[in-house]
Amino acid sequence: MSKVDNNVKLDFSDVLIKPRISESKLTRKDIDLNVDYGYFKGVPIVITEMVSTGTYNMARALEGTNIITFIHKEHTVQEHTKNLMNFKDLSNIGLSTGCGKNDIKKLKAVLDIFPDVGFINIHIANAYANVEGLCELIADLKANYDIPVAAGVVATADIAEVLANAGVDIIRVGVGSGSACKTRSEVGVGVPQLSALIEVKEVADRYGCRVLSCGGVTNAGDVAKAMGAGADFVILGGMISKSEECDNIVEVDGKKYVNFYGLGSAKQYSKHGISEKEYRPDEGRNLMIPVEGSVHKVINQVKGGLRSACTYVGAKTLEELYDKTTFVKVNHQINTTLAKYENSSN
Repeated sequence: MSKVDNNVKLDFSDVLIKPRISESKLTRKDIDLNVDYGYFKGVPIVITEMVSTGTYNMARALEGTNIITFIHKEHTVQEHTKNLMNFKDLSNIGLSTGCGKNDIKKLKAVLDIFPDVGFINIHIANAYANVEGLCELIADLKANYDIPVAAGVVATADIAEVLANAGVDIIRVGVGSGSACKTRSEVGVGVPQLSALIEVKEVADRYGCRVLSCGGVTNAGDVAKAMGAGADFVILGGMISKSEECDNIVEVDGKKYVNFYGLGSAKQYSKHGISEKEYRPDEGRNLMIPVEGSVHKVINQVKGGLRSACTYVGAKTLEELYDKTTFVKVNHQINTTLAKYENSSN
């Protein structure tokens, strides 16, 4: 076996969507961003389960928007129960879990009370090292609950096929691509996100699974590229980490910041009772991000970008965006000549 895969892998910054002539006149208001996947009807944007963003405060702020919120797993059963009782429609809420015994016990206790939550989100730091445990949990949940299961994160076709065979509904794609993740620098592992999506999408289509893109999006254009590459859902984390609806907001010298930190960070370990060991590297950033407005502003920009992208390729829906997208490789993506003069207060 060759030591090096010489096929070039691409990230969002390496490509642009190639425009194509529309078969009929299209405006942005003509574009329907809602999808119908059977178990989900809405805009396929997901708020990540970071402890600053994947919160009940965020879910309440987005209630009625048809945006999904993955709730982080650090809540107690009592905290989950108290919050979930206050929602009229649980279909856009996902409960997150790891594969540990305590995590699974807590998840099932909540599901027994609220069997109508929209999603179960299994997120473990290294799916490749515990694929057996991940598959056992997927099979267990699918056998006992009528709830779609998302699991990962992965970046290659081989493990995607294993998860699909275990019965997963949504394959979560992205290793080291998140804005608060240091896996690529501190561990040296990962696959550029665009290529990972394209590779996993081929497997997902064969098994009837959906693809969730996790990490790597820095702006609305990247969300469009992710969907053009095959993502059925796209997670937002870093893009909304400055929002006033986040948790973990602290005040320093009269200015508010969101303390946004990675799930594999030393801050995560210390705050949630995970002991630091010499064999457990710090794989996440601990960030202090100035609060700048509402999550709704970010969501609206993403929606606007998706609508524009669709009109550029002649797609009336997000499903058509995938079918009509081809990418061009680029050496230079955008003109940044005047970027330093941009007024961000508008």
